[in-house]
Amino acid sequence: MDGVKIMRMKIVTAALASVVLLAGCETGGAYGGGPPRTQLSQCMRNALIGAGVGAVIGATQGPGENRAENAAIGAAVGGLSTYGVCRWLSAREQQRVENAYYESLNTGRPVNQSWQGEQGGPRSLTVNAPAPAPDRGPECRRINATVGDGQTTQSLPQETFCRNAAGQWVPA
Repeated sequence: MDGVKIMRMKIVTAALASVVLLAGCETGGAYGGGPPRTQLSQCMRNALIGAGVGAVIGATQGPGENRAENAAIGAAVGGLSTYGVCRWLSAREQQRVENAYYESLNTGRPVNQSWQGEQGGPRSLTVNAPAPAPDRGPECRRINATVGDGQTTQSLPQETFCRNAAGQWVPA
């Protein structure tokens, strides 16, 4: 093998290893037999989707002889950048956000919270009042939220919840 092929093989291997590592971190949730999960709590799934999109974009760009290399680079960039955005919140902070979602759903009102982040910086959360989700049915609501660190604000994925037969809100 020449040097270029070896380099391409190393890049593809590194990208695939990154995707496998990310996939290995995803635990619990609806697929693992646990309770239904919100989009916020499915960071790994979102990162894998980002890696897949990045791979497709990478494979379609540049010369044909570099498609595998471009796909590997696209997968790494797409997966890691998506993972970085959703890891902005710690697991404890994600739970705090989800609890605020349920508070908003149960009261029909917005929720605003502030706290000290695990790294010592300020955090703030704004959950808007739930809005009807007519495309999902009369017992469904959509939640929008933002979280901030005192300098920047991050919009969180829109979540849809529906009441189950027991009257509890569950992620749709």
